[in-house]
Amino acid sequence: MEKFQNSTDFSLKSVKITSLKGGNGYEIKQMVGTFSYVESVTSPFVAATMSLADSAGLLNGLPIQGGETVVVTVQTSSSEQPQEYKMLVWRIGNRVVKNNVQSYTLGLISEEALNNEYFRLIKPLKGTGDKIVNEILKKSLKSDKDFFSESTEFEMKLIPANRRPFDVISSIAVKSVAKGSSSSNQSDAKNEKQKVSGSAGFFFWETKRGYNFFSVDKLLSEDEKNKPWGPYIEKPANQSDGADDRFTVSQALFKSEVDVMTSLRKGKYSSLMVFFNHSTGQYSEYHYSLADAYKDMKHLGAQNTPSIIETADGKTLSDYPTRIISALLDHESWYNKPGIASFEQEDGSDSPSQFCDFHKHFAGQSIMRYELLKQQLATIIVPGNSEICAGDKITIKLVNKLPTSEISKEPYDQESSGTYLIEEVTHTYDSTKSTNGRFITTLRLMRDSYGDVESNHGTK
Repeated sequence: MEKFQNSTDFSLKSVKITSLKGGNGYEIKQMVGTFSYVESVTSPFVAATMSLADSAGLLNGLPIQGGETVVVTVQTSSSEQPQEYKMLVWRIGNRVVKNNVQSYTLGLISEEALNNEYFRLIKPLKGTGDKIVNEILKKSLKSDKDFFSESTEFEMKLIPANRRPFDVISSIAVKSVAKGSSSSNQSDAKNEKQKVSGSAGFFFWETKRGYNFFSVDKLLSEDEKNKPWGPYIEKPANQSDGADDRFTVSQALFKSEVDVMTSLRKGKYSSLMVFFNHSTGQYSEYHYSLADAYKDMKHLGAQNTPSIIETADGKTLSDYPTRIISALLDHESWYNKPGIASFEQEDGSDSPSQFCDFHKHFAGQSIMRYELLKQQLATIIVPGNSEICAGDKITIKLVNKLPTSEISKEPYDQESSGTYLIEEVTHTYDSTKSTNGRFITTLRLMRDSYGDVESNHGTK
């Protein structure tokens, strides 16, 4: 392993571009200025940009037409083995010509992302959500990358209607329910209103490790295989305690943490799910509230109860549905037996429909689960760590912003410190900075509750 003096040093071992005709590829690492690689739990593919200063006429000589394979190999202090990124060119932009040198930026993307644009799904798909996603990746997109997933409830059958593979997977992710996490019913004795609980919602995304399909709750849960990175510590100004510089937070920025109006419009606190089964004429309403569902979800912060505004009449916003979700239920679509199709989980029928309509188990649940995850949004910059991926967790400790007299009692901000989910990671390799370049990692973080070991918003 190559030795580096600073935690942000890196060595650009190789950058090869291969033409559409094939061959061994051309070494172009001397042309590369910066390389920026991005992963996100909300994106089904990875992407990158690379700035080049081309004095060899590569653009027209190769030529670069789009679809060329680019392989980037870098060595950093965060890993003993060199890190390799293999992607395809999809865009050329920002071209400037001066003194026989062309400067431009290559947009890079995973191979599956390009394949997704021209391939359309036609044949019916059936099975549980995780099995359908795996089938689309392996059989339709012909991906040979590893696929990591979590088992889902309920079998489904759908007609893709000539849609793109990633569009179909996105629609499946929203309605997927983790195995053993289906909702349950309960009646409110006071007003005879039906309530429903539970959690739903998956993410589908790509990292350097492969493709991933996991529920939000799985990503937030305590797991020996998914331990948080860190802790990464923000040091007070002009203070050095001799700690490992690789685990420092050089900058932290928080977005808006409270947006009550948007939360109300999206049904974050409470929603009313209205269903009509046109085969049986059955009409039903279910109230889904954050106060009831919070305990069924996994959380990263130290809150035992959610932060919900109390209304003038002594109730909370979770008591008043602010979003109405309506849907037609149809268990008959894929049911060919005599009699009326039914849902086994609801009525215990001896002949339930294999491919039932389970809107009640995800319609309000997935919306609330995704929105609650935006409770705290932060962006931090740390010394480069090529091993960190989107979907990982990270523990950070941020300096307390209280007056100096109070900081001596508690040096770290207990409301903002703690464990976060990494929504997006950007690895930036800049060869133009210093002798060994500069490698930094920018992390966009999210979590669904406040606090580290305790919180003013509620404690465990």
